[in-house]
Amino acid sequence: MVEVLAQSLLLEKGQAAHDWCTRSEACQTFWKGTGDWKGLLASARRAPNLERRKALAKVIAEQYEQASLQPPAAALQAFGSGAAVVTVGHQLQAGGGPAYFHYKILSALRWSRQLQAAGIESVAVFWMASEDHDFDEVSRTVGKDSDTFIWTPDTSVGTMPVGRIAWDANAERDWLAFCDRQGLVPERSIQQESGRTVSLAHRMRHWLQSWFPEDDLLVIDGDNQHLKAIAQTLWDAEWDASGIQASLESQAKQYEQRWGTPPLQPRANNLFVIDENSQRIRADRWEGDAKSLASNQHSPNAAMRPLYQEWLLESAGFVGGPSEVAYWLMLGSAFHHHGIAHPTLLLRDGAFVFDADASDAAKRLGWRPEGAMVTGDAAVSALAEKALNALGQPEHEFRAWSEALVAYAEGIPGDAVPTTRATLARMEKELAQVRKKWRKVWKQSHAAECAHVAEAFDYWICPKGQSQERVISALVLAEAVGGWEDFKSHWFKSLHEVDEPAFLVYQSMA
Repeated sequence: MVEVLAQSLLLEKGQAAHDWCTRSEACQTFWKGTGDWKGLLASARRAPNLERRKALAKVIAEQYEQASLQPPAAALQAFGSGAAVVTVGHQLQAGGGPAYFHYKILSALRWSRQLQAAGIESVAVFWMASEDHDFDEVSRTVGKDSDTFIWTPDTSVGTMPVGRIAWDANAERDWLAFCDRQGLVPERSIQQESGRTVSLAHRMRHWLQSWFPEDDLLVIDGDNQHLKAIAQTLWDAEWDASGIQASLESQAKQYEQRWGTPPLQPRANNLFVIDENSQRIRADRWEGDAKSLASNQHSPNAAMRPLYQEWLLESAGFVGGPSEVAYWLMLGSAFHHHGIAHPTLLLRDGAFVFDADASDAAKRLGWRPEGAMVTGDAAVSALAEKALNALGQPEHEFRAWSEALVAYAEGIPGDAVPTTRATLARMEKELAQVRKKWRKVWKQSHAAECAHVAEAFDYWICPKGQSQERVISALVLAEAVGGWEDFKSHWFKSLHEVDEPAFLVYQSMA
């Protein structure tokens, strides 16, 4: 069973992503359009640059060939012919990482399908953010019971773009061992396919093809000399001081007035340089001559990557998480500065999966996915409090009794009232201490139930006190509701005609 909620219910009110989803008309000074079906439908009718599309299609085909894969033929042909594009991008999480990695892609696919159902040719594109160099952030995937696959390359990676890091036989062995422990059925080992060490970007392309084999998902890696040559105008502008700094500074001031600290910091040069050792160096810390750089040595920072992506793809829609939506809202003027059309900005869909134990624990506590994240200890304390409240609430009786005593003291001359209030304050503190002892006694007498609830919250419902989708792998979560293919099928069926970003709640039938 799948319940569909509005994704806005899970967002913090007053923050950029929430405002964009609930009041996009009030955000037009930041970004044009609306973050829903109406906005996507309007953007999808724009015609892209067909000459550029054909050049991109050729590069995409070459990238698949280099990875010994066949691209989705129909999707590639449609892309090259000018089909509407719904784009999603992400760092190359080894093994997929947290569930929202997969949820973002499923979101792009469902919006693309919705366009197709409306008679508009469309494809979903995954943009590999392969040049990010925060290795620690992409090096692990967490399963149930906090079991974690951790990628540990044999050599130091420094600030190398993560997509270029070697994925070797040891990494593949560790990944397959994790899959075995988690009850996942992995695709055929890439080392068996190629017989050689490959890059993480290469490995990710194989993963994506195995996770979305029939879904017409095109994958493009921006770390490519031909693609960067097409975007040379963007790089030149950053070096000659005609880039996006002024646009960012203007938007940052408005953002701060509206939502607080801006997620992007304006820089005079919003590029990195990839040197001969594949190390990624901030352009303002690089001491060489910009004229000597080849196109593929330019690397966009967080502010420039969306412009590079959309200079090439001219997407009808872009799907991002809450933090991505926040920083894209800062880029409206930068897009205008370079004459790049605004894609419809779509918040990704989200999901929560109840397995049998989590469902039982949540029901005991009355917890819902749109509620606050709580640790196992906090959940147990709340459970004990709920049980004590069911027996009665002596605090209410104490309050009534206190009011009666004060009223009584008011009829006594002198300092009877202050003395009475001081005594009652001490008694109230004592009552709070007694209440803590009652909770402790209750927990001890219900130890098995408490352990069950604590484990469900700490390892499944709110792992590490965070939302489930930000920690546990979607592949692992899907096993609780019939497996990955069933999970995807229910996703698309449930969101077939939903016109806004959504949040799905999956219930285990076990």
